[in-house]
Amino acid sequence: MQHRAFLLIIDDAPIAADLLDYFAKFHIEIKHQKTLYPLKVEQNIPTAILINWSIIKNEPDMIHQFYKTYPSPILIINDVADEEICISVLHHGADDFLIKPIYPRELHARINAISRRVERTGKKGASEKEIYTFANWRLISASRQVFDLNNNELHLSAGEYDLLYTFVQQPQCILDRELLSQLTKNNNLNPFDRRIDVQISRLRQKIEDNAKKPKLIKTIRNGGYMFTSHVVVSKEND
Repeated sequence: MQHRAFLLIIDDAPIAADLLDYFAKFHIEIKHQKTLYPLKVEQNIPTAILINWSIIKNEPDMIHQFYKTYPSPILIINDVADEEICISVLHHGADDFLIKPIYPRELHARINAISRRVERTGKKGASEKEIYTFANWRLISASRQVFDLNNNELHLSAGEYDLLYTFVQQPQCILDRELLSQLTKNNNLNPFDRRIDVQISRLRQKIEDNAKKPKLIKTIRNGGYMFTSHVVVSKEND
């Protein structure tokens, strides 16, 4: 039996009627719980997970745990705009940060933007994997995985992976912030928005030998960013 698609919303406030009505038109159910525990997720995977910051603020590491457990967009919601909270949740692995009230069409568009990229990568030949080798790392595009020389997996958020995948596909090219924002779903950035910079910083901390003196991802003054490493692309048959 096919399970109905659903959004999991963890929030102590009631779900707005317009949100329920909107997603019902797309045959997407909203499952609501007011506390983080117990987590009532069934065998089927949620289309997206929304968590109110007030519920998870004392356990921000749980954001990464959600990322490792469920291959679903993770969006943190908050009652007020707060730059420090936004940066914190992105550091912990969230894909996006939204301020209430949540507008159904905007939420749907953001979820779809993340999901499209995942689907596009997943559709690359089931019997063939593209492997991008650079510095001390291997990126396997078909499974969205990155490994070091000792075959230890590097855990990246969806946004971090999308950035790295973009870089290895276009090494030695200057990529401006506008292009990177489009490729990482943040196409509503304003000139003062720091989300791309935060994700770049997080990625550097994970792949650079010294994040304070990055050699792989260089900042180009008035230009954007450039991936400097030589990249070797190979294919592996299953």
